[in-house]
Amino acid sequence: MPKLGGRGAFGAVGTVRNFMSVVKEINFDEVRDRAEQVPKVLVLSTDSAAALEAAIRVFGDQPERYVEARTWSESGTTDLTRYDAAIVADPGNTSLFDRVRKSAGRGRTENLFSLPNTTGSETKGEDRLRAELVSTFPDLAPSFGRFFPLFRSAAVKAIVDESARANAQFALISNIPSIVPILGSFVSAGADLIVLTKNQVMMSYKIAAAHGRDLHDQSGVIRELAPVVGAGFLWRSIAREATSFLPLAAGTIPKVAIAYAGTFSVGRTIDYYYRYGKKPSKDQLKQFAKQASELAAKIDLPGRKDQGSPNGEHREASTGVPIEASGDQTR
Repeated sequence: MPKLGGRGAFGAVGTVRNFMSVVKEINFDEVRDRAEQVPKVLVLSTDSAAALEAAIRVFGDQPERYVEARTWSESGTTDLTRYDAAIVADPGNTSLFDRVRKSAGRGRTENLFSLPNTTGSETKGEDRLRAELVSTFPDLAPSFGRFFPLFRSAAVKAIVDESARANAQFALISNIPSIVPILGSFVSAGADLIVLTKNQVMMSYKIAAAHGRDLHDQSGVIRELAPVVGAGFLWRSIAREATSFLPLAAGTIPKVAIAYAGTFSVGRTIDYYYRYGKKPSKDQLKQFAKQASELAAKIDLPGRKDQGSPNGEHREASTGVPIEASGDQTR
């Protein structure tokens, strides 16, 4: 049995030492440019007052600064290609959503959303809409979180969710080269670590964007993120190097779980830092890790029996496990 301090320990130290080198290879320009671009949003309703009220419910006070809210007209077609998202508010339940969608013809409609009717101070309808919008278009999540604070929790959740699932999926696929004896294991252990870390760094940068950080101060953002992401990379590298030399069937589950849980934990930690301006406590980090492990355990993998949920429903597809809202749940 290999002793600790051999290749595994050396690899871990090496990855931390080369962390900034890995970062330098990442191009943040596309993410920054998109995050700094105000989302083009249209809110439609049966009259202008209802449209403005809906815009306030979803986007906060003074939505006219960024949001176009207006009455829908029965005449002509509705061109939704000009907008990142279009929201229909129908307080009178007049089937307005169906009419708007029909008026779009064969044009774009996947960016069309319906605002549920709510009463009193209930906000669950707005919360569901925000979550649906950014999860449908995760590339827009940084900009929605940046320009609309009410979207921030849903935006960060979408960013972390997408990144954790992508890393879990990559870990599953990257285990295939390990079928090749010795050489394949080394290739799998090295190449995927770099990709997973790059994905985590990009996720962290998107979270910074959603929290309104100065994205042109790229060095400053990276300096803030390096201790958190680097620490996650350190413990993950040791565990991943160990599992990389297991046979495919035995090594897949722990590798996927590590990729998912590590990314999730880093995302929650970064979000907490930007929310409160300080690092989470040890107890909070333990809770993040516990939550990540519980979610990783639910990932469907080949050979793992689908036990389903307590009410008999099946879990989501492989690496499609949802994560909890990224608002602080540790206080």
